[in-house]
Amino acid sequence: MNYSITETSRLTGLSKYTLRYYEKEKLIPKVKRDSKGYRVYTKQDIEWLTFLLNIRQTGMSINKIKQFSQMRFNAETISIRRKMLLEHRENIKEQEKMLQKSMAAIEAKVARYDRYIQLQTEQKNMNRY
Repeated sequence: MNYSITETSRLTGLSKYTLRYYEKEKLIPKVKRDSKGYRVYTKQDIEWLTFLLNIRQTGMSINKIKQFSQMRFNAETISIRRKMLLEHRENIKEQEKMLQKSMAAIEAKVARYDRYIQLQTEQKNMNRY
């Protein structure tokens, strides 16, 4: 199945501009063109873009993604790419720990505010009588 740039944009959530930028920066391989010169994306292109989005959303830098992408079709680089992903996975685990600590702090503060609001409400109700 082939997809136009508009369909690819809709499927991936990336703007047409970003898709062109990713191609220009060689984050995705040279996209095929139809007889009219329009970009034609394949299912494999969509899957690759989805993977790139996932690693980008988890904080991998564009430079690392570019490095990773340029090795994509070289079987001799599998161990290097694997190592990059393992390192990135560890970074994500560290981010998760930091987010959990931050979430706990926020939850504690919200609970404190809830107690304060409840006390205020109770005092207002006592003052009515």
